[in-house]
Amino acid sequence: MLSANGLSALLWATFFAFCLPALADEKPCTLHHEGKYYDLNPLKASKDYDFKTSGGYPFYLNVCRPVTTDPWSPGIPDNVDIAGLVRKGHHDFAIGLVNTTLEMRDMGLMLHLSDGSPCPGEDNLYGSSSIRFLCDTSVYGAGKPMVISQFPEDDNLACQYTVEWRTHFACPTGERGIFSGIIVFLVITIMILLMLFIVFSTLYNRFVLRKRGFDQLARLSRAHLLELMDFCMELFQSAMDNVRSSANGWARSTRDLNPASHHWSSRDEEQAMMVADPLEDNHDRELQDANAWRDDAVDGSQGADDSGTIRS
Repeated sequence: MLSANGLSALLWATFFAFCLPALADEKPCTLHHEGKYYDLNPLKASKDYDFKTSGGYPFYLNVCRPVTTDPWSPGIPDNVDIAGLVRKGHHDFAIGLVNTTLEMRDMGLMLHLSDGSPCPGEDNLYGSSSIRFLCDTSVYGAGKPMVISQFPEDDNLACQYTVEWRTHFACPTGERGIFSGIIVFLVITIMILLMLFIVFSTLYNRFVLRKRGFDQLARLSRAHLLELMDFCMELFQSAMDNVRSSANGWARSTRDLNPASHHWSSRDEEQAMMVADPLEDNHDRELQDANAWRDDAVDGSQGADDSGTIRS
């Protein structure tokens, strides 16, 4: 059976999972522009979108993720993420690497891909493409991209492509905020508590009360609701205690970091220097012995006459 602390940890994890993403920075393949929110993540596909160039070459493209089609001799390293490729006669031509940064232009959302395969017959020039996403509410599904221009026009020499993609996913959409995250968290919390109540109540009725049939099933009553509310309050109190203890521990650790404790006083330094220097200790000991010998000599001279007889 889950304890209150264990269940509170589970609920806090659910809260962070649904509420904190709303407070995060711009997510990949999303854009805020003039108070509107755009999200192209639904266009990610487990299978590449396939269409053809003007010359009939197969074109494979994915959005915000690498293509799933295995490239064939694209002329670039194997460890890079290819966003799209054109299957030409004797090799594949990469039109660019994965990019998740959207831009808003006059015609709609733009996604620029660059650093693809080396362009045929050109030095320091690599494949690139521009994908223009147009908002079209009449297109129910993901839509189908199409090549509207390429340069050069010859399919065997083409190095730069412009793709147009009409889809309703390019239209502004609602962004899930902190309020909706809290609502989802509360709904999931109620479902978890209700499920636990039904399971544990059924087990209690069957194995403790020895009920059978429909009698062993949990029944919600006013007493049960009150018990459930008490459990929720206990759970909430436990969670608040954990948060409070963590905050107090952090504050205590911060307060204990006294900068003055890392500095020695002049007295401490003096004592440390005296203890740490054995030569100085030997020198002081020799001075003390010399002073003691001089005092004895003076006392001896005062207690004897010129002939050496000690005076009483």
